[in-house]
Amino acid sequence: MRLARVGIENVVGALEGGVLSWQRAGLPLGEIPQISVVDLHREITERPGEVQVVDVRNAGEWQAGHLRAAMHKPLLTMTLGAAAESLRQVNGRALDQDRPLAVHCKSGYRSSIASSLFQRAGFRQVLNVTGGFDAWMAQKLPVETPERAATP
Repeated sequence: MRLARVGIENVVGALEGGVLSWQRAGLPLGEIPQISVVDLHREITERPGEVQVVDVRNAGEWQAGHLRAAMHKPLLTMTLGAAAESLRQVNGRALDQDRPLAVHCKSGYRSSIASSLFQRAGFRQVLNVTGGFDAWMAQKLPVETPERAATP
């Protein structure tokens, strides 16, 4: 149900017993580090261009406002079977697999999925933005909107 809510409707299987059964079987677990919006803002302010930021929200959410440093790649375009090469491009721009990549959505659920897809595609420093755009707004951090972008 949660996957369907974010547009992933063709689920072909599920892990019986969830992650605990995977862990009990002695299979390897991965983890994705988290970054707060305050820490992300500090990083993109103090070291512009160092951290790549990808916004995986849908087009309407992006248009309503987004991080100025962000690139837009909706989760719906990142299918689970997508070739790794398609994840290395955002709007015709190549992402650097060796630089930090912070992924955010509205609240953190879609970005968790997208983060794992980026990690599987070979990105070495994937960070999930805790709380997503909602947390960014709650901290009153700067937002780019179409009206602000058009203002000289």
